[in-house]
Amino acid sequence: MFNWKKSGDAAAKADEKAAKGVVEPQPEKAAKFFQHATSMVKNGNFEYALNLFSSAIKLDPGNMAFHQAMFDAAKSFIQGGGKPASGKEIKTVDDGVGGNMSKLAAAEYIWMRDLNNLPALMKFLEFSGKLSMQELGRWLAPMTLNLVRAQQRKKPSKSLWIQAKDLFSTVDAWNEAFACGEEAVRLDPSDGKLVSELKQLTAARAIQQGGYNNNQDGGFRGNIKDADKQRALQEQDSIAAGGDTDLRNLERAKLDWETNPSLAENVQKYATLLRRVGTVDAEEKSHEVYLDGFNRLSEYRFRMAAGDIRIAQSRRKLREAEAALAKDPSNESLKQSVTDTRNNCLELEGSEYAGRMEKYPTDRSLKAEVGRIWFELGRFEDAMPCFQAAKDEAKCRLNAAHMLGKCFAAEGWHVEAIGEFREALQVLDATGADRELDIRYDLMNSLIEQSRGDKLAGPAKEAAEICSAILRKNIGYKDIRDKRKLIDTVIKELGG
Repeated sequence: MFNWKKSGDAAAKADEKAAKGVVEPQPEKAAKFFQHATSMVKNGNFEYALNLFSSAIKLDPGNMAFHQAMFDAAKSFIQGGGKPASGKEIKTVDDGVGGNMSKLAAAEYIWMRDLNNLPALMKFLEFSGKLSMQELGRWLAPMTLNLVRAQQRKKPSKSLWIQAKDLFSTVDAWNEAFACGEEAVRLDPSDGKLVSELKQLTAARAIQQGGYNNNQDGGFRGNIKDADKQRALQEQDSIAAGGDTDLRNLERAKLDWETNPSLAENVQKYATLLRRVGTVDAEEKSHEVYLDGFNRLSEYRFRMAAGDIRIAQSRRKLREAEAALAKDPSNESLKQSVTDTRNNCLELEGSEYAGRMEKYPTDRSLKAEVGRIWFELGRFEDAMPCFQAAKDEAKCRLNAAHMLGKCFAAEGWHVEAIGEFREALQVLDATGADRELDIRYDLMNSLIEQSRGDKLAGPAKEAAEICSAILRKNIGYKDIRDKRKLIDTVIKELGG
């Protein structure tokens, strides 16, 4: 249980590492990825930064500065509305070359993209134990315990407490292991084996804490002296704290910000905790703190965070308008209110994202998002160059080609639209399979219009083949039955 190991010679240690799939660290290469990642953080491109941090960690997983910097970036990513990693994104990290170090980096990446995901965090902790990375595991332990407690408040589970206890034991996190063992025993006092393990954990924890016979500041008295400080540090690293802990964290953050509002860390922490309060006044104060931080420090991420608050507020108003209409769907006034509110929301988003697009001209995802907004507002010519630029990046190419085709079709340029829809189908893969019917449907419509415009039956016949394929796959798809009749009429009119 205590995971004590006898020291061996260098050859034995090398064999042990090889058995665990450990590749020798490459700190120089890792440092380059780390530097690139930190520059992306300064630019506010947190999604790309997390990928770069993963590359650094894969090459030098023992560097705790990498993990801490990645965690800080992950918090900003989540606060900005970041989404969990897709399977394709995870594969870019776990490329199968770095052995268990790649798997560790991938597990960390999955969690960093979704910080409240307890199974992901526990998997990351599990790999830390497998690779005997005790320092990393003990860094993760307080956050893991905090999430476990949050989940257990919803639905207590003895097995989860035991699983967490065992994971904490593999990284010598005896305080957390003991806390989990204690909770498991509380749920099932009759489990004799568990009670026995708890006694062992008590001994392990006492050994780790140490210093009980030492009257110097570093011993027992020192531990008591630092208790409040340790609690504050642990609480500040908590993700899903809640209750009094949130209030204490907020007060500490407020004091730090008032003492030094020109320190970026103070701005980020105070504004984040204010927004988490969830009241209108706290949200407005968070907006004020972010803007003040931007004006003082010229860090654009604070300007984006302030904009995200306004966008969130606008989307709430839209949801409220839609909910009111749902209760009275025939009310023309409410219908107009929804239309006006949606347009206002889109205009705000377009303005915010267009500013970010200018700030980060190489971010193709931003261009695609601005293009989407302009398209929804009917500003097709404004959307076209956005989608054309977004096509330069592989991960955006499918969506950008499809949307560019829709822009051309909306303007009546069906030859160009057909070209874009065909290109979208060429780059279609398993990750975008759910869009296939939409693209083929749009291609079919443009072929019908081309056939009508050029007075040629050929495009309509191709449209008929596409229509038939859609019917065979999903007969209830949109108005596909009516389209089948329309195509027959067009072909007949053209003598096809």
